[in-house]
Amino acid sequence: MTDTHPITVTSAPPDDCGCGCGGACRDGHDERLAPAPVHNPPGRTALDYRVGEYGSFLAALLDRLASPAYPALNGLTVRTPDDPAIGLLDATAVLGDLLTFHSERIADEAYIRTANEHRSLVLLGRLVGHRPRPGVAAATHLAYTLERDPRAETLPVVIPRGARSHSVPASADEESQTFETGRDLTARWDWNELKVRRRRPSLVTPEDLEKRSELFVEGTNNSLQTGDQLLFVFGERAGGERKLLPVAEARVDREDEITAISLPESAPATLKELVDEVRRWTAEPTAPGEPGDEPPTPE
Repeated sequence: MTDTHPITVTSAPPDDCGCGCGGACRDGHDERLAPAPVHNPPGRTALDYRVGEYGSFLAALLDRLASPAYPALNGLTVRTPDDPAIGLLDATAVLGDLLTFHSERIADEAYIRTANEHRSLVLLGRLVGHRPRPGVAAATHLAYTLERDPRAETLPVVIPRGARSHSVPASADEESQTFETGRDLTARWDWNELKVRRRRPSLVTPEDLEKRSELFVEGTNNSLQTGDQLLFVFGERAGGERKLLPVAEARVDREDEITAISLPESAPATLKELVDEVRRWTAEPTAPGEPGDEPPTPE
């Protein structure tokens, strides 16, 4: 009688194809190559939406040629780029790379944080009723310097509308900005160095003359001296008011081409005039007037 012993037969696990991939190619291709899992943590400025690129697609296609799940492809043993089959796989990998690239760009335009196109942001804003305002161009002040032609007269030069000027960046981080004139400009070479206007003509009235202590007259060839009399005529018609005042002092400013004439100061008010002024302000109003028109009280 012979003893019988049980024999244990071990076989490969169902997820192991025996090629050493650990079951990664059980469906005919290496899942470690393509497609890749898509994962996007919050707060990113660009989405990771591609399932693969050219290299991963081509590697996955070449892996199927050696996979036992496709025995019909066992005859394709050439791996050089000039082989028609390899060329077809290469073209397919390029097509997959292009499709996934543009799909990722389209997905970026669907969210405000990742969108780059202005139209995408406008369409996203319309979902909540937002209407962007039109853009406003930057403005600046330009000063043109014209070259002087000593053989020609001073003639006006028209700078046409739309003439461009470029700014000079102050550092490597800045970019040059382009500005255009909004209308035609008239320029002359003698306007290159215009001085700042420090004074302007003023209208002198008899009341104003009593308060002024100094007058400025254009020109330096007046030959005015202390004690000279100045006649002020107010009104062009005959019989206009006239006033004669002596010159207290005359100073000539050669740089500004003006003459400063000092006028005699008015005599101070007498004690009686001051008392009358105080009584007028402290007296009770004779009749009610508009609110705020009443004089101040003694307090």
